[in-house]
Amino acid sequence: MSLADDDRARIPFALVGVLLLLGASVYATGIADRAQPSIERPAAAAMDGVTRDARPALRMAVREAARESAETPVTTPADTAAGRALNDSRPFVDALRLRIAVAARESVSELGRERGGVRATVGLPPIDGSTASLRRAKSDVEVTPVDGGAAMRVTIRNLTVRARDGDRTVAQRRRNVTLTVETPVLALHRRSSAYERRLNRGALDGPGLARGLTTRLTAVAMARGYGRYAGAPIRNVLGNRHVELSTNAAVLAQQRAAFGRHDPAGARALDVATMKVGVLDLLGGRHGDAAAVTNAFVNPNAVDGATSEPASSEFDPSRPDAPPVNASPAAAADRAYLGAIADVSTAGSYRVRGELRVTVRSRASESRPEPRLRDWTLVDEHTSERTAVTIVEDTSAESADAVVGKVLDVTTHHVVERRWRRNGTVRTTSAEWTETARVAVRATAAYDPDDAAPDRPTEPLFEAGGVLDGPNLAGARERAAEAVLDANGGVDAVAERTASGEGGGTLVRTRTITATRPSRLDEWIAADLRELRREVANVSVSIPRAAVASGDANAPGRLAAALRQQRGELLDAPASYDGVADRARVAARAAYLDRVLAELDARAADSRDRNVDYRDELGDRATAGLSELIELGRGGTDDRPSDAYTEPDSADDDVVITPDAAPGYLTLQSLDHGQVPSVPAGESTHPLTARTTNWIALPYGEAASGIVDTLLGGGSRQVGLDAASATLIAANRTVVTSPENRTEESAALAANRDELAAAVGSSVRDGERAVCAAATNGTGVKRSTCRAAVVGARERWPTLGHRAQAMANGSYVPTFAAELAARGIDRPTADEAGVRVRVRLRELRAERAVGVPAATTNRTASMVQQAARETARKEVSGALENASAKATRKLTGASRLPAGLPVAPPPYSWIATVNAWSVTVRGEYQRFALRARGVAPDGGSGTVRYVRDGSVARLDVDGDGRAERLGRGERVDFEASTTVVAVVPPGMPGVGDVDGNRDEQSPGWPCPGVDGDESCETADDPE
Repeated sequence: MSLADDDRARIPFALVGVLLLLGASVYATGIADRAQPSIERPAAAAMDGVTRDARPALRMAVREAARESAETPVTTPADTAAGRALNDSRPFVDALRLRIAVAARESVSELGRERGGVRATVGLPPIDGSTASLRRAKSDVEVTPVDGGAAMRVTIRNLTVRARDGDRTVAQRRRNVTLTVETPVLALHRRSSAYERRLNRGALDGPGLARGLTTRLTAVAMARGYGRYAGAPIRNVLGNRHVELSTNAAVLAQQRAAFGRHDPAGARALDVATMKVGVLDLLGGRHGDAAAVTNAFVNPNAVDGATSEPASSEFDPSRPDAPPVNASPAAAADRAYLGAIADVSTAGSYRVRGELRVTVRSRASESRPEPRLRDWTLVDEHTSERTAVTIVEDTSAESADAVVGKVLDVTTHHVVERRWRRNGTVRTTSAEWTETARVAVRATAAYDPDDAAPDRPTEPLFEAGGVLDGPNLAGARERAAEAVLDANGGVDAVAERTASGEGGGTLVRTRTITATRPSRLDEWIAADLRELRREVANVSVSIPRAAVASGDANAPGRLAAALRQQRGELLDAPASYDGVADRARVAARAAYLDRVLAELDARAADSRDRNVDYRDELGDRATAGLSELIELGRGGTDDRPSDAYTEPDSADDDVVITPDAAPGYLTLQSLDHGQVPSVPAGESTHPLTARTTNWIALPYGEAASGIVDTLLGGGSRQVGLDAASATLIAANRTVVTSPENRTEESAALAANRDELAAAVGSSVRDGERAVCAAATNGTGVKRSTCRAAVVGARERWPTLGHRAQAMANGSYVPTFAAELAARGIDRPTADEAGVRVRVRLRELRAERAVGVPAATTNRTASMVQQAARETARKEVSGALENASAKATRKLTGASRLPAGLPVAPPPYSWIATVNAWSVTVRGEYQRFALRARGVAPDGGSGTVRYVRDGSVARLDVDGDGRAERLGRGERVDFEASTTVVAVVPPGMPGVGDVDGNRDEQSPGWPCPGVDGDESCETADDPE
């Protein structure tokens, strides 16, 4: 039997394969069990139990670490092993992670579960206190805000669970635990950091304290500056008391922006402080009420209640840039008028051009006879001519403009005489021939004006009549034709010359004459120009105050553009001229307008140069871009303060946070432990310090000499009559006249006042002499009449100071002209005399010919300031109940002292007066806390408090019982700077501080916080 046929005991190969695989699997499992024994049920149960125990322990540890991190936050790491483990860019979060790492180790260190003799424990890698070890521990913790900032997701890595049977580890697991813990600590720190950034952010960098200060203080400066200009007795337009209030109002606005609400105690304190400042302002006679004062500091668009509104109804403080500056070309209109009437050239409108045209139409000529003697020698010959001119035809009627038209024959008879010689004999012969030329002579005349009037038809023209019903151009055509003919020798002579070949057969000559003008023409045109001058002077343009303040305004340029736009309307040229006189009138108007425009163009070019000087001088003093700050001050910002809830900076945070600051109101005064418990006992603190510097406290004072020299020209040895007269008026209001009240200081002020009055009186007398010299120049006004008018004008301003001020600001002229009219001078002549006087006074101011010594003026101004300060100090307590009239008088006198920078001064139109203040505030909270709802470490409800009070944060990182310094939670502090600009219309007293304290520094400046703190940087602040 073969093997293939034998099937006894045979097993299929497939079955053998299955058996082999099963056997191998069983064998491998047996080997594996011997290498790593399986976890017994008791060990697994113990490990699961201890893991469950770890989660609540870790949750409690996280809550406790979060609470400690909030109560003693780290914003600046310490120079210790623990502090160096923190990242400088995020010390608070790193400190929180490190606290969680340490607390987690401690919370799980005692946990354990036993089951069937097996004990399970849980633990984290140990910390030995070194920086490297702490960094490793910190890296095992990750924190992330969730639930809109109300909770925190925490992941703790490398948590090890072990099961031990005696000394033998029977099982071990390594895992990461992620917990969500209800604590807003990250949101609190985030919002706190956002708030601090807002407090320290530059005005141009975004919404924040500096921007809010700019908006509020600009409103205060504009309202108070305008009130002072209108007559309110305000000596200090912008002072540190306003800065303090505005800072606190802006701080509360930043709290609302960062947290959604402000510190209630701070808001109440702001209301109280605002009322106090309002009362103090009212004591000085500053009309208003405290409620309005409150509104002014809370709402940047409200009127400062400490001022009175100016008399002008145009003032609307609700408009950020109202009222605009109105500029007119009055000065240019006056000067152009005087130039126009001195050179009223109407000759160009009366020109008539005569034209002579002579043409040879045809020629006829006989041949010249040739010599005919044979065998004779020609010795010489002599030719003579005789010309005859005969009129053939008169063609004058062929053309309307032809005055002379003739056709002439010009006949020339030639005779030649020859002498001959032959064999000593001399013989004379003669011969004749004739040449005839037919010549046309035509003399025409046409109107040929050469003036600035637009081309229009003129009817009537060459006949009497027209607007003045005068001779017009009657007879002018004939005279023009005769003139051109006479200039060329007459008809026969010009025909003869042309026939002889002059001009190549055609001769053209012209001659212009000026026709006789009516005797009343100049007077009529001058009257028309007077009316036009009024119309031009009434043209005005509105210039935004921001453009004036930033040095971007060019009033002459804008006026020139406005006049060019209205030129056709002002010129008022008719569709056709009513005679030549009418055209002459329009030509004079056109020439006058061109004069005005030429002067405005020249001033516009000068203004551009002056604007450059202005920006160079003032722009460098600003804390940031001057133009941008001015725009912010006008309200060009989204940082609007409001009592309503505003969206916080961290839009993803849903946590309700309430700030709680100590002190809630940052005062410039010193506070002690009794007032603010967080201040150490026996020490004091300045929560806020401020410096307010007025750029130009007096227009010609030493502090502003650089600006004045550059912008006004020249040195500061003399001041204008406007500034001197304003100072004299202020001194007169301040001087004590009663002998029983006279003190040594008031006597010195009276002496200085008398010296200033003498200087002003001398300038006024010079001005009055100049008035008569100008008024009698070419007007026909007699000098005696002018002197009488000057004396009469004095009654309008009985005091020297007010009369000098009228001469300086131009209000003198209408009264003087009225006095001339009252003495029999006709109104047109009186008006012209007034224009001449106004122009001359402007010239004198520009030349400083009526100036006053600056030293005398400034000495008097300083003594007025000193007297006002002393009066305010003595009278303020009594004025709380019953304001002293004498005190109010003195304070009012000081408030009328001149201040600010004229833009631009004479001889240019005084557009406005501008001034600026540099403001810097530095503040520090002794304690700044945030409160939010949270969960207590024990799991109950509670309040989480985040506190920044300068405390040192400590943590026992290695469990040795000694806490290491992690760092410090620095107090919330800030520094903000801005520049505030105010602009008022031209004229005294301008705008600015005149209390004698140009650079106002608060107590404790420049270091806020606890007195004597060496950490304050005392670097000088730029003005």
